[in-house]
Amino acid sequence: MNKKLIATVLSTTVLCSALVNASATDVIEQNGIVYAPDHSVFFVDVNDGYSWALQSIDYLANAGIIKGKEHCVYDADADLTRADFITMLSRAYNMTNYANDNNFADVEKDKYYTSAVSAAKNLGIVSGDENGNFNPEAPLTRQDAIVILKNTLEKTGITFNKQALKSYEDTADIASYAADAVWALTHSKVVCGNDGKLLPKDTISRAEVAVLLYRSLMLDKNGLGEPIYIENPDVINLCVGDEFYPNVKITNYTDGQTFAGLYNCSKLYGQGEEFYAEINESAKMDDNISWNNGILSVNGEVVDVAEDMTSICIDPYSLLSNEPISTGNEYKNATASIQDGIVTAIYYSK
Repeated sequence: MNKKLIATVLSTTVLCSALVNASATDVIEQNGIVYAPDHSVFFVDVNDGYSWALQSIDYLANAGIIKGKEHCVYDADADLTRADFITMLSRAYNMTNYANDNNFADVEKDKYYTSAVSAAKNLGIVSGDENGNFNPEAPLTRQDAIVILKNTLEKTGITFNKQALKSYEDTADIASYAADAVWALTHSKVVCGNDGKLLPKDTISRAEVAVLLYRSLMLDKNGLGEPIYIENPDVINLCVGDEFYPNVKITNYTDGQTFAGLYNCSKLYGQGEEFYAEINESAKMDDNISWNNGILSVNGEVVDVAEDMTSICIDPYSLLSNEPISTGNEYKNATASIQDGIVTAIYYSK
């Protein structure tokens, strides 16, 4: 899980990624329970219908690169505006220091995206139309997203070798100004197309942009030294109580294995920016929880409670309380994570 996010220093302006995973102690969880999300733990509307975008969305949300709307809604199918894309890129690649009063004629001074667009303009990542306008609140097209993303990646020091454009069924629809960018991000596996088509003039959704941006942040190098995104099915997001751990490598992964729900975990550990876990069989939610006058019983046996213990609802994934909740009323199913005789978390469903 080698993530090279810091750019090589160039003689020209260079951006570096703002994304740094939270560091962790060597052992985070041992012989406890972890949760592998099958729906977003940040947004209520990103459910199992978005399995193809789930890891990307939650990874970026955890890093503060993407944000939702009211009531924890991401609005994944909605068109992304040009300004919102630049705002995401600014968060991901630390563009803030490049902003000043130089901006496009149609970008007002007091908008949430003003500084981000100014920075992108000054860096040469975006340019205006013939009237000097950026059209910030217009929907972003797929080919424009690809052009802007490639320009950004080049500012981080990534070099794309120019070769022939891969043939999509609608290659003829790709604008001449976008052809090089389309090839570069297709060759690097950041862009994959849709059933053999690129649909370059179609608008791009918020979910689709999250996937593009995640893949860009995960770019590595192939044997020829070229930038490449490699999909790793053994790398998933995990939750432990109210803590989120992105891009955890499953050390005992077997080919074709998928993960969703609660699992018994032999060990979850991390060093620096990387996390690893050995997870075993699914955890059953069949514990009887009784919390009465400060005494916790699990299946009739009194157990101690950790000071930082959390009660978690798994759907939607949310913190219920910092103390146990008895089963049988609102929450009928539960499983307790017990380590060394101490309950560290209890997971509930209705």
